[in-house]
Amino acid sequence: MNRPPLGIVWDLLSTLFLTIVSAFVVGTPTIKLVSSTVESISGISASYSGRLNSLFANNSSIGVLAICVAEGNCEIDGSKTQNYFQNIDPGNGLINRGWCSDQGRGGTNLAHADTGCLRRTQSRIPHLIQRMKRVGLNPEQYLEAFVNANDLWNQASPRVSDTFPTAYRTALNRGLQGHEAILWARVEAFRDDSGELSAGNINMERGVYRGLFGICANPQNTYYQSRLQTYPLMSERWRWSCIALDQKRRVKAIQSVFTVIY
Repeated sequence: MNRPPLGIVWDLLSTLFLTIVSAFVVGTPTIKLVSSTVESISGISASYSGRLNSLFANNSSIGVLAICVAEGNCEIDGSKTQNYFQNIDPGNGLINRGWCSDQGRGGTNLAHADTGCLRRTQSRIPHLIQRMKRVGLNPEQYLEAFVNANDLWNQASPRVSDTFPTAYRTALNRGLQGHEAILWARVEAFRDDSGELSAGNINMERGVYRGLFGICANPQNTYYQSRLQTYPLMSERWRWSCIALDQKRRVKAIQSVFTVIY
């Protein structure tokens, strides 16, 4: 989970999305949709039924590229940024490598990191397929949403990617469409069993900043601080906006890959 680039444009599409969402969710905060190159990704092959076999078949697949771009580790042409080789996770301090930001699972070997990234992603695909089908969504007809579910598996607690299909179904039922539906669902998927948005914790007295909430609350992170300062810290509106700022960036990154490929 890497820091977003500075200067994200808050445009008319964002305003439209806020207007639509406000009609459905009372008190939901407002949000808006929104690297140096070295070499290209390549790797292992595998297969899945239907159109899904092209998404995470190997380390050059569109799904892999989409997550790599969302992590800030690749450009949309497949070239790697410096973050691919090593970066410090701002949410937990672990050393990341590889296209998925592997949380140190592959050690210092980049090939091991990429192999582990692919295997871990592939291992969850059957489960996420079933989660989508359970709510009446054929993932082959919602490829971009399915990649977003896999991106959540890579980024967050398993409960988040598990909840995404239901949240996405709800978004569609409420009339949200396209990337607005995906973004709304990604944010809402962070709700825990109590219904509270949960994405880390903070203890300002002890200087503890964990997870996405820790990134947003860290006074040294001016990007988030400047955009969240009007909301009471850890309030519902602060939580929703904090998560949305990060998720909007990832949705936009995945969208950019699909726009180029298709």
